[in-house]
Amino acid sequence: MVFNPLQFLKFSKKLCSDEVLNDLETITRVVIGRVYYSAFLHAKEYLKENHSTEFSNDRFDHRMVQELIMTHVDRAVGSLIRELCTKRDAADYNLNNPATLRTRSGASSVQTFDIDAQTECIQIAEEIVSRLPRE
Repeated sequence: MVFNPLQFLKFSKKLCSDEVLNDLETITRVVIGRVYYSAFLHAKEYLKENHSTEFSNDRFDHRMVQELIMTHVDRAVGSLIRELCTKRDAADYNLNNPATLRTRSGASSVQTFDIDAQTECIQIAEEIVSRLPRE
C-alpha cells in the first residue's frame, strides 16, 4: 500500500481549523511543512508516472522536482513549488517571526507565521495539485 501525500494537505487544513490548539506559530510552521510535502510528493509522483522520472530519494529531489516541472510541465507550477519550498525552509529553519525569505535571484520578502500564512500555503498547494492531475 502506498501513502497518499494529499493526506498531508487534508490533515493540515484540519489542524489549522482546530480551535483546541492555541499555539498559532507552532501550528503554522507544522502546516506549512506538511502542505509543502503534500505538493512536493504529489509532483514527484506525477513526474514518475507521466515522465518516467527516476529519483534518488535524497535532498536533491526537491530542486529536481522544481526544475523538471518548470521544464517539462508548466513553468508557473514549478515556480509555485519553489515558492512553497522557500516557505517550508523558513518554517523549519528560521526561528524568527517574521522570517525573511530570499529567492534564488536575491530578492527578499517577509513570512509571518499566522493564519494568513496557513491559508496562503494551502492555496498554493491546492493550485499545484489541481494543475498536476494524476491518473
